[in-house]
Amino acid sequence: MNATATPDRSTLLRSVALAAMLGTAAVGLARGAVDRTLHQTAAVAPSQRVVFDCSKARVSCDIVAVGSATDRVEVTANVSGPDAANLEILRRPGSAHFVVALKDQPQEQKSMWSIVRGIFHPSRWYRPNAYATVRLNVPSGNQLDLSNTNDRIHVRGVHARLSLSDVNGSIWARDSTNVRASTVNGSLYLTLPSATPAVRASSVNGDIQLTLDGAFNGHVSTSTVNGHVSNPFGNGDGPGLLHLSTVNGSITLQRG
Repeated sequence: MNATATPDRSTLLRSVALAAMLGTAAVGLARGAVDRTLHQTAAVAPSQRVVFDCSKARVSCDIVAVGSATDRVEVTANVSGPDAANLEILRRPGSAHFVVALKDQPQEQKSMWSIVRGIFHPSRWYRPNAYATVRLNVPSGNQLDLSNTNDRIHVRGVHARLSLSDVNGSIWARDSTNVRASTVNGSLYLTLPSATPAVRASSVNGDIQLTLDGAFNGHVSTSTVNGHVSNPFGNGDGPGLLHLSTVNGSITLQRG
């Protein structure tokens, strides 16, 4: 009786990561000429949270958010793909909460675990029906939440708290000292001021690279299964907090 070789966990995770990268590349190739451009805008009070959600519909969003000296949120989306004509950006009345939706597709509330299970089940792999390149101009002092499913997130110039989540895409963020960022298949690239940052960042298949402007004295927690950790700051007792974890990737802390 011949023994059958079973792939180890590392091989399985790398296969999933490769499949995700190929899927992201296919999304890039699928983007064609812009079919239409959508605009949304809303006035924002200093205490209001700005939310942009592209995780409820079968839409791939490449999101760039830029902070500026303004009291309004301005959203511009260049849209293409088979269902471009059905794509809309909805705003909840009286809020700065925007949701990307398809008119003929009911919005589903999905947990992160259900999304992860879908990734590991080939018949449920995500197939976008539309593609949007989104730019948000937001007040630099307002909290910002971005949720995405399939493509990248870039944030710069926002100094308040950031909450960023993705599934198949990498995340770039800079200028905030309070960041929560997570993705399943993608890497995290965070560039932060050195003034007592509070960061919680996690990935499943991806690296985490965190750059700090200057010295740092605070608690550092790092965890990876398949990868290495580089930390020139050590683990101090100051007010800063860095909590970084990945499964299949490396963690790098460095000075800017």
